[in-house]
Amino acid sequence: MKTDADMGVSETATKRIKVWDIGTRLFHWILMVLVSLSAYSAFQDKFGIYADMHLWAGLGILTLVGWRIVWGFVGSETSRFSHFVRNPVATCVYAKGAFKKAPYRWIGHNPLGGWSVVLMLFLLVVQASLGLFATDGMIFSGPFSDTIKGSLAGDITELHEITGFTLFGVIGLHVLVIFLVKIRRGTNLVLPMITGYRKNAASEAVQPVLRSPLLAFGLVLVIAGFLFLLIF
Repeated sequence: MKTDADMGVSETATKRIKVWDIGTRLFHWILMVLVSLSAYSAFQDKFGIYADMHLWAGLGILTLVGWRIVWGFVGSETSRFSHFVRNPVATCVYAKGAFKKAPYRWIGHNPLGGWSVVLMLFLLVVQASLGLFATDGMIFSGPFSDTIKGSLAGDITELHEITGFTLFGVIGLHVLVIFLVKIRRGTNLVLPMITGYRKNAASEAVQPVLRSPLLAFGLVLVIAGFLFLLIF
């Protein structure tokens, strides 16, 4: 059975390698902004600017998450699900020593981080999709809310809210884990998501294959266009 050390590389030699492509990094930070705007507008009266903010933030989230799912199959090596979604045994082995004081050797997402990505993508898809059908019955209504009748509309709206609060909890846990990795293992997981590079990757580590930014941008346009035609 592979341990944390088995999945890593030498403790002594280090070099700087690029682990995240520009598309994945922009996805991460733009998504953070859109989720923040969506959450903020959700607690405001749905008049004028706040109704528009909530709607367009949700549509933006759907576009980004759709892109990220596709990128998880055709994108850069470190962004592919096959690279970071580990089996339960490997995930449990990693979890046992996740916060021990030891060098952090993972290139890209670690097993727990990989599953948190999957969970957040799932919740975001559910949350944003439900928002298309949600309505408060008075002011705000999603683009497809008129297709839902009776008590089902209220149930969908309630589930939309519950999923939102669940998402807040998962995001909070995600941030906490990043903080603990920094404290316990001395590794900054945020900086590589800004610069794209990791400085503490061991010299034996192989440079991941990163896909073209033009491909990433083209996929965004295709997905945005598809959603626009579907919704409007």
